[in-house]
Amino acid sequence: MLLNLVEYHWAEYIDDALILLARLDVKTVPLAGGTYLLALDDESIEAVVDLRDLGLSYISEDAQVTRIGAMTTLQQIVDSPALKEYALGILIKAARYSSASQQIRNSATIGGTLATGIASQADVRTALVAVDAEVVVRSGSKTQVNLSGGTADRPGFPLSGVVYRGKQERHLACSSVAEERKQGELIIELILPHINYSAGASFQRIARTESDHALLNVAAVVAFEEGICQKARLVFGGINMEPMRVHAVERQLEGQPIENIAEEAQLLTILHHGLVEFRPPSDPQASSGYRRICSVPLAHQALTEAMKIAHWRTVMTRRSGSTGKLGRERV
Repeated sequence: MLLNLVEYHWAEYIDDALILLARLDVKTVPLAGGTYLLALDDESIEAVVDLRDLGLSYISEDAQVTRIGAMTTLQQIVDSPALKEYALGILIKAARYSSASQQIRNSATIGGTLATGIASQADVRTALVAVDAEVVVRSGSKTQVNLSGGTADRPGFPLSGVVYRGKQERHLACSSVAEERKQGELIIELILPHINYSAGASFQRIARTESDHALLNVAAVVAFEEGICQKARLVFGGINMEPMRVHAVERQLEGQPIENIAEEAQLLTILHHGLVEFRPPSDPQASSGYRRICSVPLAHQALTEAMKIAHWRTVMTRRSGSTGKLGRERV
């Protein structure tokens, strides 16, 4: 519980929320879904800013990207028709796994999930890194200055206490938002680039039970063009673990003909070589060694599924002569 909470602000405008969060004299934090914050035992927090009226709950598409507002709940992601077809529903699957309780998913927001970092223990963060999602953050400030009365050549009236409001917006890679987001920056939305229709995606996890937090999860995205792997993403995550992209495996896959990497023995060789330096953190529920042992078969399962889907979609695209974005056309 927040035992020393003395201020509660219900912000109607983003700029007002940013000014409150930028205060240095009172420790102020944003209140999104509240599933994490209200259970937090932090006596230093003195004020919260409720974000519910800022208009940040939405899922929209345009010609280039899909946008998800920071106050969109995990259950809205699970129920979204647009995301059901985005990357074969990889985000929906991950959001559903993030919490077995629909009541919690109705409250927990995507922005809060990202802001709380590994404490959220959310599978959805692994999937977001795999689709190259960007996070839009905004900061605000209020500066008070005193203006002099001018000169004989440039006359003017003296003004004291003039307040300037300013804001700054940045785009951060989802994989690095935990390290790069500064204090006082508010997560506004997520930007998901459209993925080619012929790409394949897969999300796999290991947990004690289906409804439990993942001891280790993996997201894979693979795209082929003319039988050549043009894009590969392999990302691991899990309980109390930041998502980790395995660049060594991705580099070995990209540029290779499908015949060279679809064969089981060859793919296992690539994974064994690429995961030599994979060092996931330990957790009371899953040691680093356990995660390393599980990483190869789990990645093999995800990549095999993603490549099969990508190959099938490439064949169907050629036959039908269709083009487009993944999930935006059906065959």
